[in-house]
Amino acid sequence: MNQISSIRPAAPAGGGLGEGFDGAIARMAPIGRLLAEEDELRARYLAAEPYPHLVLDNYFDPDVLDRVASEFPGRGGRDWLSYDTANEVKRTSRGALDLPAFSQAFLWRVCAPPMMRFLREATGHADLCVDPLFHGGGMHESFRGGWLNMHADWTRHPVLPLTRRLNLIVYLNRDWDPAWGGALELKSPGGGGAVAKVEPLFNRAVVFPTTPETLHGFPDPIGCPGDRSRKSVSWFYWSPDPDAIKGGAPITFLPGNRTTRARALLRSLVPPAAFAARDAARDGLRTLLRSAREGG
Repeated sequence: MNQISSIRPAAPAGGGLGEGFDGAIARMAPIGRLLAEEDELRARYLAAEPYPHLVLDNYFDPDVLDRVASEFPGRGGRDWLSYDTANEVKRTSRGALDLPAFSQAFLWRVCAPPMMRFLREATGHADLCVDPLFHGGGMHESFRGGWLNMHADWTRHPVLPLTRRLNLIVYLNRDWDPAWGGALELKSPGGGGAVAKVEPLFNRAVVFPTTPETLHGFPDPIGCPGDRSRKSVSWFYWSPDPDAIKGGAPITFLPGNRTTRARALLRSLVPPAAFAARDAARDGLRTLLRSAREGG
């Protein structure tokens, strides 16, 4: 059963509905701080290299992020999308569908009108709007050995007349060691293009545009321990475009590096059931070890 009692701010002066559910919703997005710093953040976004982007550290309520991270389901038995190709090894929720109520509320709060006002002003997309289906957004997770080759994102919505304009990612990884990899790389086109790296640290958010030139990814396999994963929540923001379904661009990947190409070839030769059996065995062993420690 989903409860919000663990995130309960003090009631505002004079009482009212600030306690409980409404108070928890109000804490889900740092709207007041973002609006107060709007001019500074817009300048940082526009000045960033190799293309406009904005990194926000410790803007969100850590209790909210911890709650969302705790609601990621276990690896087995969840109805998620699983990508295992030469270009990416990762898993994502089906948008907001079937997510716990608290996490769904978090996704929607970061699409509230004041948040949309900030994003429009900071990025210059005056007609920015929300996709009610959260297509491609929601919870994202990569485990040890996962990667995402450098790529330019798709812009075509599959069913709505929208063109994708902007990405927002919030990372949920407490005590993440940068030595494990998983940093988001932002790269301009061309072999000698500049690269910015955004480590996937807890309570770090990054905003960047979706264009054919805004290459990004984490192209090296993650080296985190087997009981850890790279967790994030993603939002895609859009502009209305009646011709978008016919004219949007598909996703385009750059070639992977030598390590991921070799791993992708190996994975293509091994039946998926073998990887599923391996993951199940690892999960079972971790459960046994955990039970033994707790029993000792």
